Amino acid sequence: MKYLLLLLLCTTFISQAIIIRHDTPAVNYQVSDNQYPSVINLTYLTGTLINQQWILTAAHGTPYLPAQQKVIIGGNQYQVDYIIVHPQYNQQNNLNHDIALLKLDRKVTGVTSTAIYQNNDEKLQHVWFVGQGDTGNGQLGVTGSSERINHAENIIDDVEALWIKFDFDSPENKALILEGISGPGDSGGPAFITTPSGFKVAGVSSHQRNNEQGEGLYGVEEYYTRTSAHQSWVENTVKSSPDTLQEHALPRTNYVASDATTDEISALLGSYLLEDKSEFILEPCGQEICYRWAGKARQTRLLKANNGHWYSPDINRAFTVITNSEKQVTQLNMNDFHGARVLTKKVSSQVNQLKAKIKTRDRTLLHHAEPVWPQAALTNKVHGSVTMSFSISLDGRVNNIVVTESTPKGVFEQAAKNALSQWRYASLDKPLNNILTRFDFDPSL
Repeated sequence: MKYLLLLLLCTTFISQAIIIRHDTPAVNYQVSDNQYPSVINLTYLTGTLINQQWILTAAHGTPYLPAQQKVIIGGNQYQVDYIIVHPQYNQQNNLNHDIALLKLDRKVTGVTSTAIYQNNDEKLQHVWFVGQGDTGNGQLGVTGSSERINHAENIIDDVEALWIKFDFDSPENKALILEGISGPGDSGGPAFITTPSGFKVAGVSSHQRNNEQGEGLYGVEEYYTRTSAHQSWVENTVKSSPDTLQEHALPRTNYVASDATTDEISALLGSYLLEDKSEFILEPCGQEICYRWAGKARQTRLLKANNGHWYSPDINRAFTVITNSEKQVTQLNMNDFHGARVLTKKVSSQVNQLKAKIKTRDRTLLHHAEPVWPQAALTNKVHGSVTMSFSISLDGRVNNIVVTESTPKGVFEQAAKNALSQWRYASLDKPLNNILTRFDFDPSL
């Protein structure tokens, strides 16, 4: 669920969310993982499986979707082959026709789809929303996150030509027992109407209005794209030939993953700055490399493509690596849903000073990695330093790292060792031992 229009361009989508009554225990809203099997997690959107090969979602979030996105349905992995946005969708015109379809590479098995609602009698009908992720309540708005799947109920207050609308009523305003609305990140999710033949999708989560005081508070108005008004488009799209789908699909570059060496990954690690000084961090995540924005915990995977680029399999974002004459990474050219942007690698003054000292000692530092601050230290603004001794082997690799002094104890040692282990020097005529260096953990450096 996103703020309308301009804010939509600069807000990050996070899969699924439900905002609930402040006076009702959260556990009352929790449901089992298999209660809504046709609701699909698209990472930066939510969708609904409306037949065995098609997912219904919101158009405004489709720029985030990568090529050949992998999705898990019923425990099996499928691939999105086509992203089809309604031809009359206009983000600058009140988000009219905010609806899109995704075609999978094959039919889904083992999961029953949920068809769209075709009647035009939606007003005053009861609906269910489903979500997992950010949560909150009507008094405070978004308050945190939940790993559990939640659902909430509401009544369709009004119907317009292209929209169905809900209000988030407070308890004193005759709220339902499990009254709630979708929250941040639930864009594309369904509003289910119960019929004699089961659930039907009456609407697709689009945006909120009357939310000047904050999203998710009592009194906000929530707008869902009306599926009955788009029935013909859905039916015609589903019947389209591959050639027609290819003609109307959003363009995407298909990347093929290739193995990255440890040195290639190490060379990318560190902090980068956009022109607006936003900080972008590349760091290890298990055996892979991930990025995140400074101050945010969420990591997004990066893979090396066979053409030398790097890309995310989870979001429409790719990078070209720029190096200097010493083969050190100095810049990333990023292409994504915002267009082309430049990320300049950030080198702290302590690294520059260290390089100057190294040049006077007949050692050439080819690659360095800066330590990644422990999250707790970053949050609590803890400063410190770590002094280490180490050796350099004939091939320029760092080994035999020993922490000789650290302040405060038990905070920065592992981060410092991890960074130093990635440093690479030019080949030597003989190994060097008992070299001392110090990492200062000070954000002003």
